Amino acid sequence: MDMLLALVPSILWGSYSLVIPKLGGNTGQQTLGVTLGALIFALITFPFTPHNYTLVNVLVSFISGCVWSLGCLYQMKAFKKVGVSRTIPITTGMQLIGTSVLGVIFFKEWGSKSALLVGTLALLLLIIGITFTSYSENISEHGNLRSGVIIILISSVAIIANVMLIKFFSISSFDAVLPQSVGMVVGALAITYQQPKLVSAKTLQLTLPGILWALGNLIMLYSNNNFGVVIGFPLSQLGLVISTIGGIFLLKESKTPKEKKAVLIGLLFVFAGVICIGISKAL
Repeated sequence: MDMLLALVPSILWGSYSLVIPKLGGNTGQQTLGVTLGALIFALITFPFTPHNYTLVNVLVSFISGCVWSLGCLYQMKAFKKVGVSRTIPITTGMQLIGTSVLGVIFFKEWGSKSALLVGTLALLLLIIGITFTSYSENISEHGNLRSGVIIILISSVAIIANVMLIKFFSISSFDAVLPQSVGMVVGALAITYQQPKLVSAKTLQLTLPGILWALGNLIMLYSNNNFGVVIGFPLSQLGLVISTIGGIFLLKESKTPKEKKAVLIGLLFVFAGVICIGISKAL
């Protein structure tokens, strides 16, 4: 039963990436809708989750939420530019590379030789996976793909910054949830207020994927406590498989047979890297 529960975040996060393009809307509506959904969920679950607030953890969590909203906006832009099936494996790989390298530099992670060896292998697998996923057979699309990768890079840097802020100040994930969600909405409003029809029925519909994302996040926190990161972390990242395959076959994103193969091969490398990251955290 616990194992099935640990798989739920992957299903929810994989669905999150597929529901957003299905619902449509502009990037402003998508970003604000997702962040509002996360805030609604945080408010509903607030009485039932542990928290111990201080001025520092509230302010830092709020700022990290503002930063996350920037990452969310650029992820929405990437979905429209290069599709879900390319965006998710690339951004997952970039985020894992960034957080791992910064973890080694600032937090002395991978302290043992075995952890360093497995971690280095993970980075190599992630880089290979990103390279395969970024493949485009059509030369005329290379410029479009290049700009798409830059958009994904901006999104990934913002999300990495969000994670590292929380980690640097040693803030409990449960303590971060509510003030971070408030920061996400404030940040979303600040960067999208000029977009058309921001407050609309479409934005309200887009709170659904935000609730899915937040629910997956909460379940993952409990699952990691039960299983530890070696099992819990890779299980939580299975959503990238759902998103990538769903983008190709459910959203019917345009790809040549060779590009589909490249994306799927890249996906395998990225997930192998995810597993190695999970192992390295326990060594």
